Amino acid sequence: GVVPSKASFSMHSILVNHFLHGAWYPKGGAGEIAFHTIPVIRKAGGNVLGKAPVERILLDSQGRACGVSVKKGEDVVNIFAPIVISDAGIFNTYERLLPVEARVLPEIQSQLRMATHGEGGFTVFVGLNGSREELGLEPINYFMYPGSDLDEIVNRYLASSREEAAKNIPLLFVTCPSAKDPTWEMRHPGKSTLAVVSFAKYEWFEEWKDKQVKKRGDDYEELKKTFVDTVMQAVFKLYPRIEDKIEYISGGTPLTNQHYIASPRGEIYGMDHGIARLQAEAIATVRAQTAVPNLYLTGQDLCLGGFVGALQGALLCASAVLKRNLYVDMAWLKKHTEATSSKK
Repeated sequence: GVVPSKASFSMHSILVNHFLHGAWYPKGGAGEIAFHTIPVIRKAGGNVLGKAPVERILLDSQGRACGVSVKKGEDVVNIFAPIVISDAGIFNTYERLLPVEARVLPEIQSQLRMATHGEGGFTVFVGLNGSREELGLEPINYFMYPGSDLDEIVNRYLASSREEAAKNIPLLFVTCPSAKDPTWEMRHPGKSTLAVVSFAKYEWFEEWKDKQVKKRGDDYEELKKTFVDTVMQAVFKLYPRIEDKIEYISGGTPLTNQHYIASPRGEIYGMDHGIARLQAEAIATVRAQTAVPNLYLTGQDLCLGGFVGALQGALLCASAVLKRNLYVDMAWLKKHTEATSSKK
């Protein structure tokens, strides 16, 4: 999520090594992850609430986290718990959800000083009439660049006006989720999907931040359309057969991310994960345990950006809560599983 000059070589190496063996995709789509996780939570005595945005973290008289207040329609409901774990990201957790008296704690201010917002994201969602074979779609990811000096072209793009930027997008990530899912054709025969992701500055769209979603006006829609048109002209070169097969197309700006996934400035990967974030002091300071007793951080801000980074954040957080090294448990489980399967 950063330009090469700001990227950690070791982190990039881990990422490339991870993908050299091929990426993975959940059968049935990403929703299957939640679908299979929720019963596990409920079986353990927990619950999962939808359409219940968290308003604030509750503190007791000693300043310890003791629950959260959530919205249920127009009402606010307090849910009490011995431990509160937040994957809302470091900025939302500390700046939006914590009461002021906890927010000003020196340890929390120290963490916030080390954190910067990642770049905002722009996404194009495309619905297509035609199967993977008919449209020539592939179950792989493409990274498209108009030049080889990524630092120069991305920095120039981010420094330009929004009108100029919309016509000169320097980096596209193109993926076909439907082509990756072996169950897709059974569920949606003759249809396909495409998603394209790039960076976009929050400031380019900030003037519409207080407007209601899907009602931000013609100027906003026109700016969005310019970005979408530029993106699709590049994608048509990659997949020429899709040009006359588009049934649905929609652009998502940093404001879209802000609305749907509550990222403070429309960032996809949470806080910036450049070299500064990976310095020893920053890693030691931003931990699962917080200065507020019983409050823990998890997710990608705790470790690294992206899905696997968020999983590592979860392991680190659970280890801190249980006071037990779950990586050792996982190593044992892997060894035990391999031994059991080899006997069969």
